[in-house]
Amino acid sequence: MAVTDANGGLSIRLLCAADADAYQAIRVAAATHDSASIHADAAEIAALGRDAIQRQIESGDAQRALGAFIEGELVGVAALRRDTRAKIRHRATVQGVFTRPECRSRGVARSLMQAVLDEAAKLPGLLSLELAVHAENGPAKALYQAFGFRRVGLIPGAVMLDGRCLDEVLMQRPLAFSSPAAVPGPIPNCDGYALIEAAPDVDTYRRLRAESGLSPKTEEAARRGLAGTLFSVLLRHGGETVGMGRLIGDGGGFYQVVDIAVLPAHQGRGLGKRIMAAIRGHIDRELPVSAYVSLIADGDARHLYAQFGFEPTAPRSEGMALFKR
Repeated sequence: MAVTDANGGLSIRLLCAADADAYQAIRVAAATHDSASIHADAAEIAALGRDAIQRQIESGDAQRALGAFIEGELVGVAALRRDTRAKIRHRATVQGVFTRPECRSRGVARSLMQAVLDEAAKLPGLLSLELAVHAENGPAKALYQAFGFRRVGLIPGAVMLDGRCLDEVLMQRPLAFSSPAAVPGPIPNCDGYALIEAAPDVDTYRRLRAESGLSPKTEEAARRGLAGTLFSVLLRHGGETVGMGRLIGDGGGFYQVVDIAVLPAHQGRGLGKRIMAAIRGHIDRELPVSAYVSLIADGDARHLYAQFGFEPTAPRSEGMALFKR
């Protein structure tokens, strides 16, 4: 397979034996730059022989290794690996998703993930995709969530790095979809609305903000902001996304609820409450004790947020903001 983006000069294809040296080099870079996310360290990867590297990228029924190229240079990788034992061959693991730091914010990782899903759809009998991600890697978790992966567990102390035990989040996605627009896990309701755990794309995000009366965001601001999503839900009706809500933050001490939006034609039906209930559920399950979660309440929206435990900070503190124009 080969996919080319004519606008950005980005191409995605399966790796082959001739790519072994470039693949090894980018894996060393991954272990150096994102050491918490790579189980092998840089020295271990560098010590592997060429034959071992070639076996890691050889395409077959049990694996696919994909590369993202810009002007002929390998700038990103991702792999799909499958256990061939009869009882678990319906499952595969997404591994080693990495983009060179200087090439980030250009859609490389998103293109790689779509290519992984496309390749997975070609493997007979494959029903489930799984992955593990460093618990503090907010952008990576947001990326996977946008492609329909949902958290299914946590491994405390999964990785030992510099004397510290780091947690990993386990995520899973049923392989019944070939596009991030058709994500799994809807929670249907009798009135035809469904809430799903997923982040909006840039166009949907900007549309929902503008049409629901929130301040508009530029395309660049939307792209950068969505990359930092920690948790997000979308409200769907009749195949259309009509509402959303997000949680952003540093992944540890401070968070903010943002982008609670429902299109005017769908307001007045308690849909904002459903969105907030999903976000509050995530806060209760995932955020550490002592986390500070804030939001800005416009007008009567304060009554909605109060139902979920949010209280005015005044008089002990007063909210302040700066809007760059």
